[in-house]
Amino acid sequence: MDFTYGGQACTILSSLEETIGKIDDLLSFERGFVHGDIVRSITDPSGQMGRVINVNMVVDLENVHGNIIKDINSQQLLKIRSISVGDYVVNSTWIGKVEKVVDRVTIVFDDGSKCEVTAMDQEKLVPVSPNILDDSQYPYYPGQRVRVVPSNYSSSTRWLCGTWSRNQDEGTVSGVDAGFVYVNWISSAHMDHDSSASPPSRLQDAKDLTLLLSFPHASWQLSDWCMLSIDCKGTSEKFLHSSTYNVVKDNWKLEKRFKRGNLGSRLEEIFVIIKTKTKLDVMWQDGTCSLGLESHALLPVSVVNAHEFWPHQFVLEKGTSDNKKRWGVVRGVDAKERTVKVHWRNMDVNQVNMEETVSAYELVEHPNYCYCFDDIVFKVVQNHFGDQADDGHVTAETSSGTEAAPKGENMRWDQNNSPSSYGLSCIGTVIGFEDGELEVKWASGISTKVAPYEIYRIDKCEESATSHVYHEENTEDFDQEMFVHETLSDSHKGKELLSLDSAHESGEKVSWAPTSFFRPQVAIGFFSNIASSILGSLGSRSPLSQESSSYFSHGAREYGVLLGKEVLETCNQNAELDLIEMQIFETTNIKREVEEIKENNSSMMPRPDETSGLFRQFDMVSECTDHHFLGESKVLAVSQVKQSWVKKAQQEWSILEKNLPETIYVRVYEERMDLLRAALVGAPGTPYHDGLFFFDIYLPPEYPYEPPSVYYHSGGLRLNPNLYESGKVCLSLLNTWTGSDTEVWNPGSSTILQVLLSLQALVLNEKPYFNEAGYDKQLGRAEGETNSVSYNENAFLETCQSMLYILRKPPKHFEALVKEHFSKRAETIISACNTYMEGAPVGYALECSANGHDEQIEGSSTGFKIMLAKLLPKLVEAFSDQGIDCSLFEGLK
Repeated sequence: MDFTYGGQACTILSSLEETIGKIDDLLSFERGFVHGDIVRSITDPSGQMGRVINVNMVVDLENVHGNIIKDINSQQLLKIRSISVGDYVVNSTWIGKVEKVVDRVTIVFDDGSKCEVTAMDQEKLVPVSPNILDDSQYPYYPGQRVRVVPSNYSSSTRWLCGTWSRNQDEGTVSGVDAGFVYVNWISSAHMDHDSSASPPSRLQDAKDLTLLLSFPHASWQLSDWCMLSIDCKGTSEKFLHSSTYNVVKDNWKLEKRFKRGNLGSRLEEIFVIIKTKTKLDVMWQDGTCSLGLESHALLPVSVVNAHEFWPHQFVLEKGTSDNKKRWGVVRGVDAKERTVKVHWRNMDVNQVNMEETVSAYELVEHPNYCYCFDDIVFKVVQNHFGDQADDGHVTAETSSGTEAAPKGENMRWDQNNSPSSYGLSCIGTVIGFEDGELEVKWASGISTKVAPYEIYRIDKCEESATSHVYHEENTEDFDQEMFVHETLSDSHKGKELLSLDSAHESGEKVSWAPTSFFRPQVAIGFFSNIASSILGSLGSRSPLSQESSSYFSHGAREYGVLLGKEVLETCNQNAELDLIEMQIFETTNIKREVEEIKENNSSMMPRPDETSGLFRQFDMVSECTDHHFLGESKVLAVSQVKQSWVKKAQQEWSILEKNLPETIYVRVYEERMDLLRAALVGAPGTPYHDGLFFFDIYLPPEYPYEPPSVYYHSGGLRLNPNLYESGKVCLSLLNTWTGSDTEVWNPGSSTILQVLLSLQALVLNEKPYFNEAGYDKQLGRAEGETNSVSYNENAFLETCQSMLYILRKPPKHFEALVKEHFSKRAETIISACNTYMEGAPVGYALECSANGHDEQIEGSSTGFKIMLAKLLPKLVEAFSDQGIDCSLFEGLK
């Protein structure tokens, strides 16, 4: 080889090694973390989590000449322009978000003269050299060659050194800062007497704004452009790597011709970040801290369930209202056992009452004290012991109106201070947590510690309090405002900025008043007779059906006369109703429809001897007064006599009657064919086993071309990702969630039975945690399985709570089912609870314990057992109150 390559092999190998090194540098990356991020150790991905409480970053920089400087502390970096789009700023008592910035560019000409140009129109300040930043937010940067259009000198140019000459139109940018700033004002903290104050002008001079930043040194990313903060007296050597100082020193030598005896006129130098190195401090759930961790040693946590808590978090006991005096501060969490150590406090005397270890499942985050790093907060000014001050207390004004701030103590504001200084001292950001208090950095630059009730959090995503003005539609007005503003500024120094008109055009809300068309008694009565003809009379009719049926005691001929009269009146009162729709009421069509239904469905309902006294799986009842969709259809009679609609509804009834499984029960209503109610029994092997779950169903007038509406009777409990406390049911088959062609509602093939089976099998399943959108990607991964176990434990606790709710308030017409079901299953439910408290995992159904389950699966947590031990006696008592024999469990009462 040596002979063949003439000694060049060594050179080739050394070049290859250098190339590989460059590739390694290129491919090396760091996960970006910011304060408050949730992380796990890469060595224990299923263990406890932690929260990032500090970020230390050093960066490598490269200037426009290709010189590289290394290991620069990110705290020494500056943005090219002090204010950027997306920043939060303060003016007086108002906080707002920057939407647009107009640059104020300092230009040094070749003869040493210097001017400042406000770049209202980029056509008036034209870059000569290409924009190496490739960032539309920064059209100008130090070192860039630009040409100034002479016609713009008079209105937007201020000479700092020298004067303008005719042959002088091209120079070098020596500095860029914010000139004018367009702000969307979000909210205001003000004193009572100023509560009606309107927001400031949207167009602001940057000098009148205070930037609100928490951790600017931690927000730098690869490829960001920046400048170095350098003290001209030589203090830069304290902060910079030695190679940095040499590069900067050489650059200053090149700038001597611009100085003209003024050090402040030197050209700033820009750098691009080519590498970041981050070390993090992490507070773990158990209260311990790890300092200086490498970012690649941590994993970001994207999903955190509702039963994870953190040291210094503020909590309440579940089920208590936020106006109770007792609240807690988390001291530590046992993530595996789901237990939390809490210091309970009393707001009145602000003292620690007691320390207690409780279940994570019996805690919730305090709704008024849910603070995170970088939250924007207002100070609450009040008297001692939580009484609001008579004068000068702070409220929060938002786009939704004025809200009273939470109660605090001992924070009276001196009203003699100006609103401007007042705003700087009462608007800030959260930068830390310690011993039940928060550290807040105020807009004034001062940091103090406050109690959670002494501040009020502002939602950064809240709708703007100023008028919505889209840049694309208002560019001309915006430019005109800036022109007028600058003209006023030039001629009236110190005067207030031009105010903008932020008033919305008022719009009237239309309220709909009921008319006779909404509930025509004749049509309702006629429909009742149709339903009776289909299924026969099954029990007493509702008062409404009895009253309206009296209209039809003289035969089918009078049906047509009365119905025609009613339809005519309805048409006169509701001109928008189509004449073709009215033709549906023709007597001949109705008669034909009734006859067809009679012929095809003479024996639809089950015979009494078929049920042997047990609660029937399918039956018709009267009175739907507690149905959620009772008032949903105001045009019920019109739609329900459509032949196609009635046939489809009758077909659904037939399918349900013949095909319901043993664990699903359905009731339809004599007077309302568009309403149904179903009860589902939770399947074995799931956290919902032996529970009863009730759903109200509504068939809209467009059914089956629109899917049914379904409401879940939650009792205020959230026990499944698809079932909300509000009763909303999230399911692709109902078109309330996205899905593929086979998963969404199909008018030709989808049925109510399919909906019920989907709810029972796909929603109330073995691992409901993965029902949440996007969580299926965690299936089989340590993080996902850990969260799933916790979700199952809470889902079973919520199922037990729902049992108590159902036993106390069974839905109408299902009282017998509730008693029958729990009479049969009470012993199994209580035995399962005992088994879980002995360590069996949730979902480990007793009847399936011999097969189909992994014997090595991790047992239930201590926190789960604590909560279950509190619930079990309540279940036993509720069963006994229903007359269920619980003598075998007397010791648990």
